[in-house]
Amino acid sequence: MLPGDQQSSVRGRTGRKGRIQRRLAAVLGADIVGYSALMVRAEEDTYKRVGAECDRVVREIERAHGLVFNVAGDGVLAEFPSAVEALKCALRVQADTARRNARLSPEERITFRIGLHSGEIMVQENRRGGTTINVAARLEALAEPGGVTMSAAVFEQVRRTVSASYKPVGEQRLKNIRDPIMAYAIPASACSSWINMPALPRQSLPGATTAEDAGEYRPSLAVLPFRTLQKDQSDAYFAEGMIDDIIRALGGLKDLLVIARSSTIGFARMPLDVRRVGHELDVRYVLHGSVRRSGNALRIAVELSESPTGNVIWADRFDGELTELFDLQDRIALRVATAIAPELRERELDRALRKHPDNMTAYDLTLQALDRFYRMDRSSIEQARELLEQAIAHDPDYATAYSHMASLRMRWIGQGWSADEMADRTMAANAARMAIERDRNDALGLAIYGHLQSYLLKDYDVAREYLERAMAAGPSCAWAWAYSGLTSGYLGDVATAIARTERAVRLSPIGADSFWLEHYLSQSYYLGGRYADAIAWGRMSAAHAGANTSNLRALIASLVAAGEIDEARKMAQHLMRLVPTFRLATFRARTPLRGEVRDQFADRLRQAGVPD
Repeated sequence: MLPGDQQSSVRGRTGRKGRIQRRLAAVLGADIVGYSALMVRAEEDTYKRVGAECDRVVREIERAHGLVFNVAGDGVLAEFPSAVEALKCALRVQADTARRNARLSPEERITFRIGLHSGEIMVQENRRGGTTINVAARLEALAEPGGVTMSAAVFEQVRRTVSASYKPVGEQRLKNIRDPIMAYAIPASACSSWINMPALPRQSLPGATTAEDAGEYRPSLAVLPFRTLQKDQSDAYFAEGMIDDIIRALGGLKDLLVIARSSTIGFARMPLDVRRVGHELDVRYVLHGSVRRSGNALRIAVELSESPTGNVIWADRFDGELTELFDLQDRIALRVATAIAPELRERELDRALRKHPDNMTAYDLTLQALDRFYRMDRSSIEQARELLEQAIAHDPDYATAYSHMASLRMRWIGQGWSADEMADRTMAANAARMAIERDRNDALGLAIYGHLQSYLLKDYDVAREYLERAMAAGPSCAWAWAYSGLTSGYLGDVATAIARTERAVRLSPIGADSFWLEHYLSQSYYLGGRYADAIAWGRMSAAHAGANTSNLRALIASLVAAGEIDEARKMAQHLMRLVPTFRLATFRARTPLRGEVRDQFADRLRQAGVPD
């Protein structure tokens, strides 16, 4: 079913029908496969059965908070305030239809194709039109019978919230659509087996995002175009453009779904209402800001709000000059990314800890695993491993759980707790590989895989390849820069090691895992002969996590190099209390440090009292 050019049905009638309004929506188009052939075979019976099927689809759409605006003999068009709800509705329709068809002969089955697109639609009285509707209808025609095809605009909003078997089908040239559309498909086999989770009544959770109550929850954030406070609005383009760098920086934060700019631009001229933004874009967090210009001076205010309540959870202000605009944009992007990461982590962890165990998702379990992982004692890390194993069992396609499992295995070896180092290396390598297989563009997964290659396997060429990919995929991923800095240090490129670990600390200065980054910077300074700096950062890391044996070793070597032997010996005694079996022979065989640097490092540990 394709209702012609939906734009032409509205265009040109403003005078008679009133003003055209525009709003963002997700559009669902559903059409019956082989409708004409069914009618030829048994016209009256088909007419009744098709009517009954379409009624079921309409009821399902209404139950999912959608609005049907076009019903033809063989199909339906509907709009939704949320792409997530539109897709879940489509999957429920296909799963329910497949179950009914299983009881029928092939010639009696009524099967739907469904297409989804998200963007701006035009509304005039009860009529709707626009390119978004046309694209949804064209994508429906591309869908496999019983399957769903969606645009990239929908895919980016749903991929981390709705668990389904997404398959990229490439750019598609659609009739009467100027630009090609990148499309993704969910095959009929995956739709038919999708678990039907009823949508909650809208009144039960006013203003909240429906994603939090879905089978797999992921936090999501929308960055609204900044607003100008100038009366003439001449700077509106400038204020709105401020968000590009911020979106790019936030896009590197693992497990935070950042809505594309194209989906938020429609809110630029609307009154600010974070609850409405959260509802329409299906996001839990909203970042918004304002720009005030006075001559050459700029003042930019930024706020992060929680959409269900509208509460501001973080705010900051930036002052600068118009001549330093690009530097100011970079500073804002960096500051926002570094501030939001720990704020969201704490809020998300609190939310996960309040949930009943029966309602846990892979994301919740991984959050709890990381909370224990960062405590750095053996019992906590064992608990973290168990939680990650549960997360993987809950969602075998969740790349993040595999990434952190690989990291955990490396830490287990680094702490000196491994009873079978080769087995732990193999498990770390397997977990890292499985993470990359599930998400080839995940900056954290690529970084962990690269670090594993250099730290455990001593394959520095492969390590550099993956670490470069990680930094390209996630420019604001602190771990990509940190691990790349470590590998540069192992290879003797000290200047690069210092520059990259310094950047990592700037990207994540206050996170729960910042003690690792402080240690990496300390080690880079040690390799560069900057022992006072190495000691300062090593002490800071030790104050945050005193049981991190890797940091203790680097701090001991730095203290000895600086002539502070008494403190070095106290640190060495602390190290041996933590790991009584630690020996320099084992360290020399395992460390990725090479040649004279390795020998000197080991000798300084020996001078502090660490046994051979």
